[in-house]
Amino acid sequence: MNSATRLGAAMPGRRQILLPLALAPVAGWAVWAAGTADAPSHPAGPFHLPLDETTALWRDLGAVRLGGLAGDPQFPVKVSALDGRTVTIRGFMVPLTGGTTHNRFILSANPMGCPACESPGPAGMMHVHSSIALSATREPVTLTGTLRLRPQEGLFYRLDRAEQRWA
Repeated sequence: MNSATRLGAAMPGRRQILLPLALAPVAGWAVWAAGTADAPSHPAGPFHLPLDETTALWRDLGAVRLGGLAGDPQFPVKVSALDGRTVTIRGFMVPLTGGTTHNRFILSANPMGCPACESPGPAGMMHVHSSIALSATREPVTLTGTLRLRPQEGLFYRLDRAEQRWA
């Protein structure tokens, strides 16, 4: 037996190293999903932010269903009545480009990467068009603007002429 064979037998293979590393997140998720005492949860249910007058709109917007032959969004009457109206909503900024300020971005009901929140879908996000560029932040922002249903950007909602509202 040559020295390369002896060395290969003593050294672990790539699979022996990479497989446990690949399974670690799955194992962590399984432990969390099993309901450990420190599992993240939010008192507001599937939403990260507590229910108040600035977050209640997300629950209404999330009630949209896809239907019809083309799978078009079917908005509840309460949401349809808001089309073209001024609304105030609080959520998390998801920039579409690099930079420190943005006047077009996505506003999400939940922050990206929150394990206790629902995965973002088109009903939990809106495209924001702001006339004044807003500083990028990971903190929740409160915006006031005109709500539009079925914009052309691929999401169900758009907030036009958005302005940041300070608490």
